[in-house]
Amino acid sequence: MIRITTIFLCLLLAAAAAGRYRAEVSVRETRMELEKLETSKLEEQRSIQMLRAEVAYLENPERLAKIASAKTDLRPSESDQSPSAQDFAASFGDDHILLDNELETPKSDLILHALAMAPITATQ
Repeated sequence: MIRITTIFLCLLLAAAAAGRYRAEVSVRETRMELEKLETSKLEEQRSIQMLRAEVAYLENPERLAKIASAKTDLRPSESDQSPSAQDFAASFGDDHILLDNELETPKSDLILHALAMAPITATQ
């Protein structure tokens, strides 16, 4: 009886040792995978920083102004170049909305009000 118990306990000890070994191997593999992911994450963050710096350079207002002045002869628009509310609606196919016979002409120019209320932000 003692021999059977001893053999059983030896087998149980061997099974426990094998289970612990498998757990340690699994932990090592998981740590190595985690290190690879961290390395990949750092590389992606560096890439994102480089792309942000490139976008900041490309969107620089002074640079864009130089390119615009070199490539085009654009100048600020004058007030008579802005379309009226009726012309604006007609350009979108809604010319039936603001007909002279149906509605009275607005006292102020709708587009100028929209432009005046638009937020003006300068990116640096």
